[in-house]
Amino acid sequence: MITGEFVRLRSIRRDDLPVLSAWFDDPETMRLWGMPTPLSTEDQFEQDLAGRFRRFDDAGYFMVELMNGTPIGRIEYERLDPQARSAEAMILIGAPDSRGHGYGTDAMVALLRYLFHQRNLHRVALSVIAWNERAIRCYLKVGFVVEGRLRDDLFFDGAYHDQFLMSILRHEFDARWDAGIPETGATVVSDR
Repeated sequence: MITGEFVRLRSIRRDDLPVLSAWFDDPETMRLWGMPTPLSTEDQFEQDLAGRFRRFDDAGYFMVELMNGTPIGRIEYERLDPQARSAEAMILIGAPDSRGHGYGTDAMVALLRYLFHQRNLHRVALSVIAWNERAIRCYLKVGFVVEGRLRDDLFFDGAYHDQFLMSILRHEFDARWDAGIPETGATVVSDR
């Protein structure tokens, strides 16, 4: 388990499927994540997650939960490249009443600390839909830097949408978070 100041990250379990499915069935949640609502059956959803669990050496999928055990989102990394020491991160705060309280920032800091200090990565990247100002503010606060803009990269809800590409390097993360700017209590309890 990976812990932050306000949240902890734990591996996704089979009993999380109803919660995850409800988040993915919510059009507003999917719009914020830059995706159309998936039209998939519960069996397809379960098969997709089962396939992801088998790839923990190059990817990790975690539930974001409050310290009291309430699941509020999902965070993950994929495309871990051991030679380049890089990966891509994604986060979804699925519980609407948990958005805007700093939980996403805390979860991202905790995941980055794990990736940089336990997996020895050098760079973590992500993409974010250009109009998702709350997510962009979160990533900038964490220390991500905008590297570019993908014009008309996504199509959903009948329109094309731009995405920003962002990344953070280990020395940038360490200078901001491990030098105590700002304070955080994120720690890695274990890697599973």
